Amino acid sequence: MMVMTLDGATVGPDGLSGSISGAADKRVFMETRRLSDAIVVGAGTIRAERYRPMVAKPEWQDARADAGLAPAVQVVIVSGRLDLPWDEPLFSDSTLPVIVVTSESADARQVAIANDHAQVWQIGATSVDLRAMVSALHERGLRRLVCEGGEALLDGLVREELVDEMDVTISPMLAGAGYLADPGAEARLPGTNDLSRFSLAHQFVEDEFTFCRFVRES
Repeated sequence: MMVMTLDGATVGPDGLSGSISGAADKRVFMETRRLSDAIVVGAGTIRAERYRPMVAKPEWQDARADAGLAPAVQVVIVSGRLDLPWDEPLFSDSTLPVIVVTSESADARQVAIANDHAQVWQIGATSVDLRAMVSALHERGLRRLVCEGGEALLDGLVREELVDEMDVTISPMLAGAGYLADPGAEARLPGTNDLSRFSLAHQFVEDEFTFCRFVRES
């Protein structure tokens, strides 16, 4: 899921997504979390957004139990360099131990540090194998996965065709941040005539925010 401005920026001038969000968008964001098995997020987003601990919220328990979910949401962080803020309460105070996914080539000293604060999964030789990671999460019973960014992680999931649903909030703002597409993206596409197709399943407008739900076409 993601929020973006009318000119395509996913963060505001302060580098954070919260500055282009709003009350209605935050309600949808929390509702999506409430009914997820796990949130999957890139290391850069963790460093920028300073996530709070993921705990078992009393007001979520009935809905999560009815959906067959664990009392708390599992946090899964994808990190190549393991340069994470280990002293943040996210790692010490979350109900479930944070899972950090990195590659087999990660620095051994950094892996040792990470193991002191989280469960470390090394998946993929030189970079994280996202398809294998998702399979491993599914095997653990974590099937309702919500990607909360950043852009590089979402790009990787899209390229591996691992995205089944896209929830997009269009923020009624202009960031004016010189947002530019990656000039090398076209060259990396798997095939110009083999693009995934999605259909608009639902949309509504509240407080001038447009909420869209896209699902993959069968």
